[in-house]
Amino acid sequence: MFSRLQSEELTKLAKLFPSDKPLYAVGGCVRDSIRGAEFYDIDLAGAVLPDELAEILDGSGFCVHSASPRLGTVVVKGDGRHYEYTTFRTDSYPKGSGEHTPLKVEFTNDIYTDACRRDFKCNAMYFDILKGRLVDPLNGQQDVKNKVLSTTVASEKVLSEDGLRIMRLFRFASVLGYGIDEDTYESAKRLKNNLTDISVERIRDELDKLLAGAYCYNALKLMNEAGVLKIILPELADNDKEPQKSEFHKYDVLEHIFKVVENCPVGIRLAGLFHDIAKAKCKREDGNTYMHASVGEAMTRAIMTRYKYPLKEIDRISRLVGGHMFDVNGNARDVKYRRFIAKYYDIIDDMIALFDADSIGTGYYEYSRTAEKMRGIYKNMQAQNTAFNVSMLSVNGRDLQTLGYGGREIGEELDRLVKLSVDGLIANERGSMLKEAKKQRLKMEKEKKND
Repeated sequence: MFSRLQSEELTKLAKLFPSDKPLYAVGGCVRDSIRGAEFYDIDLAGAVLPDELAEILDGSGFCVHSASPRLGTVVVKGDGRHYEYTTFRTDSYPKGSGEHTPLKVEFTNDIYTDACRRDFKCNAMYFDILKGRLVDPLNGQQDVKNKVLSTTVASEKVLSEDGLRIMRLFRFASVLGYGIDEDTYESAKRLKNNLTDISVERIRDELDKLLAGAYCYNALKLMNEAGVLKIILPELADNDKEPQKSEFHKYDVLEHIFKVVENCPVGIRLAGLFHDIAKAKCKREDGNTYMHASVGEAMTRAIMTRYKYPLKEIDRISRLVGGHMFDVNGNARDVKYRRFIAKYYDIIDDMIALFDADSIGTGYYEYSRTAEKMRGIYKNMQAQNTAFNVSMLSVNGRDLQTLGYGGREIGEELDRLVKLSVDGLIANERGSMLKEAKKQRLKMEKEKKND
């Protein structure tokens, strides 16, 4: 069960600690060891102070890098990996502020005190690496067994001290599939406004982790019912109870969105979350939802900018939202599919996956006919070596220069050849392309003479 926490490297490290101040693995790695689940990070804790740790490890092959000295946190690096070590402590926060960083930190030798300053009981279990024993001051094992999230001490205290813990609560519900203790849930509802004290970057990171969870649908539902969604994404919560035509959708807009997210691959769940975000706004302002994809694209860009996502990710997700309504009636000709594929070539696999999730999320379909048709056409275009952009053409600007093209004419002709290739009117083969470009050049020269 705990074999990874007793690796050769960790055992070597634990042997360097004083016998009266043993080294513990703590938090998620202990919880997931008990669950038999995969984990990546191994967090460590003990009564040894950061300065003492540096002395203990001197000349051992391990090195210490400062991470947050005030909080007693350092990074220990060994041969194989690095570990975050935090000295046992107790924290004090500005009353009711919801701020993430403690105002005052005091170090302690008491493991129970350290456990009580953590968030949830399932994250407050310790494993003595050298002795190979579990230390569970708050009976977190019972919460793991019952698959429930409850706070280490009074929920009002835990969640009011650090507003980010409210996001962590729903993130763990998504990742672990655990229910939420009633008292903890009610406190989250009451204290949801504390999230306004948390930086957008931290909320963004927790949201991303939540969306990656296998139980994201349930977590999103709980977030909405608790009023948390209205705090962090009011534009999304605006769609709650927004009706849809029953012949196309079993669910209201927000429920449909949650169903779509659940059926999206992890990498596009944010697009699933935002794909219909503009429906309530469009219905209210226009009386219909015809333009919700394009309006939603603009809203997505604004929201993701607000949450300081990388520009490349903002562009990818926003474009997925903007394109998700293509051929909703199934009447488009193949050439329109080909042009759509070329426009979204760099994210076409994601777009197809979103089409499928959107159809499944209606409650009526098991897949998208649009996605099925697009896969076939895309496969054919790949087999035809279609040039989706200029860089994929079998000819280049220098080739066109030899045919007499110059200046802007080169770029314009290359763009024209791409369009011909996308429409399937010419093979992306060097001989064919040169022949077509030569033909076009002769036509241009003839037109100039006639002028």
